[in-house]
Amino acid sequence: MGEREDVTGTGRECKEEKEKVLKGEKQTRGELSHGMVYGVVHRTDNNHQREMVVYGWSADQLKEEMNYIKEVRATLEKVRKKMYGEYDEMKRKIQQLTNELKKTLVDVTLENTDIREQIRNLKHTHEQSMEKLREKQKQLETAQIENQLLKLKVESSQEANAEVMREMTRKLYSQYEEKMREEEQKHKAEKEVLLEETNRLLKAIEEANKKMQITETSIQEKDRRIGELDRLIERMEEERHQLQKQLELNEIQISGAKSETNSDSERSHHLEEVAASLRERIKHLDDMVHCQQKKVKHMVEEIEMLRKKVKEKELFIIQLLEKISFLECENKELQDKLDYLMENQPKTNIETRDTGVGCDLPFRSPESARPVRTYTPFKRVLEFSTKNSTS
Repeated sequence: MGEREDVTGTGRECKEEKEKVLKGEKQTRGELSHGMVYGVVHRTDNNHQREMVVYGWSADQLKEEMNYIKEVRATLEKVRKKMYGEYDEMKRKIQQLTNELKKTLVDVTLENTDIREQIRNLKHTHEQSMEKLREKQKQLETAQIENQLLKLKVESSQEANAEVMREMTRKLYSQYEEKMREEEQKHKAEKEVLLEETNRLLKAIEEANKKMQITETSIQEKDRRIGELDRLIERMEEERHQLQKQLELNEIQISGAKSETNSDSERSHHLEEVAASLRERIKHLDDMVHCQQKKVKHMVEEIEMLRKKVKEKELFIIQLLEKISFLECENKELQDKLDYLMENQPKTNIETRDTGVGCDLPFRSPESARPVRTYTPFKRVLEFSTKNSTS
């Protein structure tokens, strides 16, 4: 309610000021021929008590101001009527705005100088903005010209790029062909090295195989020789056994002859000579058996050494075969790389051929093919030594 009373009060004051202005207009209507209208405005603020200000307007200017005030009031009335049916808050705000506008109606005439200054500023800013707009227009025109030039340059550069791409393609293709030739030469060199290495290994395997065969024949010969010596030792042992029996019989006869008369002295002497010869023969046979057993032992050791060598040769051959298989894998890998490069080559086709490496080695005869030795020379040496110790 207080706000409404303030609004009505301000409205009354505006009406009173308007009536004063109209009275002054009526009073000065006779003076319009001079082209100027003077108005008196009382200042009511605390700082300027009872102070009057006189303003002068031309008639046209005053009419324009009055028309402007009427239009503002009309528009405000329209806005107020239009917004009257809306929310209370909006009504209150509109009333405040209308009251404020009513208050400022009188101040508008006082602020015309400021408005003119603002209009001049606006004109100045408008001129500046128009100048900037013209500059932007010029820049746009120059940009369009540059765009046309760039289009021409792009078209010419596209043609140049096409030529550059063709030249680059030719260079890349020549580089690719050169790389292909280098890879092919490298592959051939590596292939030749691998083939030489494989041939060397095959020769080494053949030589090792020959040495193994020679060693096996030597082992078989020594086995046969050991068998013969074993049989000879058996015969010598049998002969020694027989001589031992004869010696025992002679010793019995000698002991019997000593117990008889002197007529049998010649016979006992003969028997002693026979016994001595038998002992000599037995000793000779023992020496021969011992010598033959040494030979057998030496041959057995040689056979064991040869067998170790054969095993070493077999391991060496296995290693060589593994190395050959590894070289074949490397050769195959190089061939696959070359085939891959040849498949990716667009034009040229190089014919290649596969070179296989074979190794035809004779199989070793199994252990059953060797002669089975049933003798044990070391046991025979031990038996012979025990017999000598007992005798």
